[in-house]
Amino acid sequence: MSKIRIGIAGTGKIVPESAEALRESGYELVSIWGPHPEKAVPLAERFGIPHLCSSYDELLASGIDFVYIALVNSVHFEYAGKALASGVNVLLEKPFCSTLRQAEELAEIARSRGLYLFETISNIYLPAWAMLKERLPEIGEVKMFQADFSQYSSRYDAYLSGDVSASFNPSCEGGALRDINIYNLHLAVDLFGRPDEVIFRANLGYNGIDTSGTVLLRYPNLIAVCTAAKDSGNPSGITVQGDKGYIRIAGMPNILPSLEVCIRGRQAEFFTPNIYASRLRSQFETIRDTYLCGEYDGMLARLSHTLLVMEALEKCFPACI
Repeated sequence: MSKIRIGIAGTGKIVPESAEALRESGYELVSIWGPHPEKAVPLAERFGIPHLCSSYDELLASGIDFVYIALVNSVHFEYAGKALASGVNVLLEKPFCSTLRQAEELAEIARSRGLYLFETISNIYLPAWAMLKERLPEIGEVKMFQADFSQYSSRYDAYLSGDVSASFNPSCEGGALRDINIYNLHLAVDLFGRPDEVIFRANLGYNGIDTSGTVLLRYPNLIAVCTAAKDSGNPSGITVQGDKGYIRIAGMPNILPSLEVCIRGRQAEFFTPNIYASRLRSQFETIRDTYLCGEYDGMLARLSHTLLVMEALEKCFPACI
């Protein structure tokens, strides 16, 4: 099987986890660049990446098929646009862009040039999610969807003392909504499509960033509630309630570690369907196969889903101002 040659743009917390999963999924790690060169050097050494680039332009010109962009949220559009203009396919970290208009522009460039453009949002690729969707008809008419991703941030104490990292910086477009509630939004939209109404309420920090909050998505016959917090925590999980039973996923919505199917009048069933230790590997393998098999329509379907999520996300923004 051919290997996809990939360059990495970024040196943040997600990069080591992604680099390992990319390598395990059969990608060839060709090059790396980041705005902090001192962080790129140990990553190149750790993962055996041969080309340590001094600029993003050099990265794009390093003979790669894809660039994986893991930079601060506020620059996603700029760097993805530059890659597509250079003829390089893109894996773009969540959240996809700052605005729906930006997302639509990137999608149009990709379509017009026949390039592949994916948002790396791992949970919708996991086997546990595929099983939930397969078993969903058994619980009857869905009435409620509840997803909670609440995890006390390792950076929150520093934030309270005045040390503001990108994840709590409004100018970098951080915050609980874009950072972790985006996982919940992807799941809800993947199940139910475009909502009729989006309502967002947030707890705001001293600099206006949303440290926790809830998005309510109204559909004709059901309500989806998506909650996330970086200023507090709980065990988290997802519940889909129907008039014949429910499906429960215990644990963080970016991992989906276990599944319980409970149909009224039947014994509950428990599953752990994810096959890899890495939560990212199923995503990268699906993207790999889509590209190598030339399944462009499959990519376009994923991109259409991303645009629906961006539409819902954008409707939340006024509550954060």
